[in-house]
Amino acid sequence: MNDMKTIILKQIALSLLALLFFINCSDFTDITPKGQSILNKVEELELLLNDEYTQLQSWEAMYLVNDNIPTQNIVELITRHEEGMPSVESVLLTWDETVDRTSITQDPQQYLYGAFYGIIGRIANPIIANVDYATGNQAKAAQIKAEAYVLRAFFHYLAVNFYAKAYNPATAATDGGVPYMLEDFPINELAEKKTVQEVYDLILSDLDAAFALNSLPDTPANMRVGKAFAYAVKAKVLMSMRHYAGADAAAAASLAINDRLLDHRGDRLAIPMPPFDIPFFERPQFNDEELFYQMSSFTMRYIFSPDLLASFDPNDILLKHGELENNVATYLTGGVLMNQGGNTTSVADVQAWFHYVMAGDYKIYYSINSLTTVDMYLTRAECLLRAGDSNIPAAMAILEKLRERRIIPTFYTPLQVNTKAEAIAALKRVARVENFATSKNFLDLKRWNATELEWQTTLSKTLTLAPQGFMPRGGNPMNGWDPIPPVLAKSYTLRPESPLWIFPFPQAATNFNPNLTQNY
Repeated sequence: MNDMKTIILKQIALSLLALLFFINCSDFTDITPKGQSILNKVEELELLLNDEYTQLQSWEAMYLVNDNIPTQNIVELITRHEEGMPSVESVLLTWDETVDRTSITQDPQQYLYGAFYGIIGRIANPIIANVDYATGNQAKAAQIKAEAYVLRAFFHYLAVNFYAKAYNPATAATDGGVPYMLEDFPINELAEKKTVQEVYDLILSDLDAAFALNSLPDTPANMRVGKAFAYAVKAKVLMSMRHYAGADAAAAASLAINDRLLDHRGDRLAIPMPPFDIPFFERPQFNDEELFYQMSSFTMRYIFSPDLLASFDPNDILLKHGELENNVATYLTGGVLMNQGGNTTSVADVQAWFHYVMAGDYKIYYSINSLTTVDMYLTRAECLLRAGDSNIPAAMAILEKLRERRIIPTFYTPLQVNTKAEAIAALKRVARVENFATSKNFLDLKRWNATELEWQTTLSKTLTLAPQGFMPRGGNPMNGWDPIPPVLAKSYTLRPESPLWIFPFPQAATNFNPNLTQNY
């Protein structure tokens, strides 16, 4: 009994002590001192913009356009797919349109959808909803509100391009789009899809609202929105809507603020041979091309397809002396991606059998889904091509401005182009190289494939596999490796009108919102 009294007295004492502590420290422990609401100061709202946007990479988009392949046992992945056990990766690798993608339980795409709407919901909309009532520097208030409008427009632009049909002027008013989340959306209601046309109209409305505030800086802080990026978003949106004159004007406005390009050559590459005399080239962090920086840095492991690598000029500096210089042979067999490196007679010999090479681990600095000065140059080149054949030389001059900065000087040769078809092919090749390891090749191809025959591309690939593995040539690994028969060749084709160009809404969203019917 005495023990029980002791326990009770101790509890009362601790409670009184906690109460006294709370009273004495209330000024420091109150989340909202003196009855004020949170996010009611400009400086508090600006803190929401301190985000690294690190969840925006889409491996799936790169698998689809054959820029790279899954870092998995490809033989097993394809075998399981053919035996009726598909995965998101195997569907995109094999371009299989017959699989019900909504039934695949492992859904790596849900993080991308969540990232887009997470930025809209936790950064853009809270600023737009609260900044007009916030105390503090009103010039800064106008700036962060304009930034929020641009962010909301940009991430809705990405969402509609991943999860809906490409904009088609003839059908956009009826094509299913994505939800457009405004700042006053009731939290107890389920979001409804807008049409593709409605989404694009709202995107342009947000951009107009941002420009009307006349407060975006020409030289923003790193990882913050500035005027050049806002014009770049407008250029890409108008390009998607096929308003080419407007897209060109917006791209020109962006470049008038920032037209800088990285020059991969540098004085150190004036004498390109022998290779070991040339330092490794690494794109700098926060470089001049970036208009809105989305990721600080990271190290990754890719398997790039030879199709992508063949798009590079053979003497491209990134390919020979930069982020791609350590490409080595990769065998697609036996549950292990065996890095043989120097144990092959040549990379070309290995590619003839296995069709893929791997980029090793490297640290890269670039924005995975964002926009750059390069994007604006490419936009202007495309607008010129669309304006008439007489503009082909001007469009090619823009492409050569990019190419000459990427290739070892003594090996640089301008492309020979005589027809519009050849110019379009050159534009596509340069764009693919400039946008490697991003989702932008997916976005471009999807847009080009929408309805215009001269811009469409039917993708094809052949995977040459050795399920039984490999044996050293002549018993000596230094002579190279030969596949153990049987060798299997798997060929696939992706149509311009394939439903695979439209990503499915993830189950994490559709399970709780019946309004999110798929758009394919």
